[in-house]
Amino acid sequence: MRLCFILEELYQNDEMPMSVATHVRGLGHTVDILEPHASVTELGGRRDHPYDAYVLKTAPDGPGLSILESAGAAGVPTMNPWRSIRLARDKAVAVAVARANGLPMPRTFLVNSPELLALIERRHYPLVVKPCDGGGGRAVYRVNHPAELADLGLPGRGRYLAQTYVENAGFDVKVYNTGREVFAVRWPSPLHDDLLVTPELLPVSDGLREITLAFGSAFGLKIYGVDLLATARGWVAVDVNDFPSFHEVPDAVGRVASSILEIAGATPRFSGDGQRRPPRFKRLERDLPLAAGSAPV
Repeated sequence: MRLCFILEELYQNDEMPMSVATHVRGLGHTVDILEPHASVTELGGRRDHPYDAYVLKTAPDGPGLSILESAGAAGVPTMNPWRSIRLARDKAVAVAVARANGLPMPRTFLVNSPELLALIERRHYPLVVKPCDGGGGRAVYRVNHPAELADLGLPGRGRYLAQTYVENAGFDVKVYNTGREVFAVRWPSPLHDDLLVTPELLPVSDGLREITLAFGSAFGLKIYGVDLLATARGWVAVDVNDFPSFHEVPDAVGRVASSILEIAGATPRFSGDGQRRPPRFKRLERDLPLAAGSAPV
């Protein structure tokens, strides 16, 4: 099998996805690395693409997604489906998709410049403010009162999301689907850096597994992650990632590589997106994990 890994400049030194590409090569497959920041890419120049599938870990404002979408539009399988990546990559769209499918996410407002945040009514505070193209917990702020907005020092341009703050346990729960299994990891919250939370693999309860798979179904993702909060009302999601780093997941590289090969081998070339509307998600019972482990998909 021959695959093309699109390597964004932001992830040149990250384990994902280069280690996955190296692992796939070690299994006897051909892997080419395309660096869009350092090369010229012809779009739609050939009727038949030489690859069985394209793989991309997206970066904010990176050119890789355009290349991936070009391949997908030509009928070449992509990891994940190219339209699904676009849905997850735009955080404003991701919130709309999740809420339209009954998935729990906070009430969210979109503004086209930081000055417009002042128009959000006081009754919606506290707010969590973050850029639409952010990631990795960077530039995430809790704002308790409108008077605090001026102190954030946000750039004068750029789209931002403002979400109602949801009382939670003080840490994030990152759930990962490697394509075959679901894992859960307790992770420090960018809003509670005063708490000493260390990353720790958690057990995957039925509720965690179900909400993880529900997000995958709603977005059409196969390999992905969801950031969740444990609240008094159950699990609430705050972010969706199309190709996360799979921190703390045992043998993450091998698991993801195997899933990519399996999906690429089972996915025929096609024209069009072929997507169907997923079932609406039903709110799950409240549960918190007690012992470490994973659950099969």
